[in-house]
Amino acid sequence: MKEKRLNRKNLIQPFLFMFVTIAVQNLNSKIVNIENIGDVNLTRRKGSSRISVRVKPDGLITVNHPWFATELEVMSFIQKNADWILHQKKLQERRKQLFGINQVIDTKTHSIKIVAIEQGTVRAALKGHEVVITIPVSKDISDEKVQLFIRKVIIEVCRREAKKVLPQRTEELARQFGFKYEKVFLKNLKSKWGSCSSLGNINLNVHLMRLPDHLIDYIILHELTHTQHMNHGPHFWALLNKICNGKARQLDNEMKAMGKLILK
Repeated sequence: MKEKRLNRKNLIQPFLFMFVTIAVQNLNSKIVNIENIGDVNLTRRKGSSRISVRVKPDGLITVNHPWFATELEVMSFIQKNADWILHQKKLQERRKQLFGINQVIDTKTHSIKIVAIEQGTVRAALKGHEVVITIPVSKDISDEKVQLFIRKVIIEVCRREAKKVLPQRTEELARQFGFKYEKVFLKNLKSKWGSCSSLGNINLNVHLMRLPDHLIDYIILHELTHTQHMNHGPHFWALLNKICNGKARQLDNEMKAMGKLILK
């Protein structure tokens, strides 16, 4: 996920487009709609010294700026980077996963199949360890609502599996390697496989259920290592590499490759 930044000393360019505030989230954040760009989430951040913009995998545009930044400065920054923002939005759009007829999505204990039917409705049915998603030929498989339905089915299958697998496996690995943590939370994360809070709580992506066992273990061990080292410094990698039999970097590269295929 790329990011553009601007120091306050940069020259301010007059902005030439109209924007309309459509929602206020709280005193520090609001959403504005900018012509030719779309919705932009503007957030004031204490301690921030410059304006930055990110385009997230879901297409959400987020602009963070310091308290002292004026509205003119923020809008000028967005205008200056409009071409970059639109380019990033197109890249994210192309990266969106498009599910198709006859596609099979395998999870840890299920096989999800997408099939076409002559008549009927878009629906999903569980038959043993197989989930069948039926799409009538009258429906366009690329339709946003159809794609959203398929994604929801996959997420629900992964979530149910994750509840049975991930908390128990985390406990086993923590006991094996001497880690301590607080709680495990299962989430549908869009850009990362897991995280660890400063309180020792571990968040795991339900889509881990679409990975082989050795990669599931790697992510759990990665987050458990963060209970002792909250950054990705040399001590973190040394410990993780030790408990991964010297393959931490190799496994990390495998995870990045899988992320490009699954976390879109």
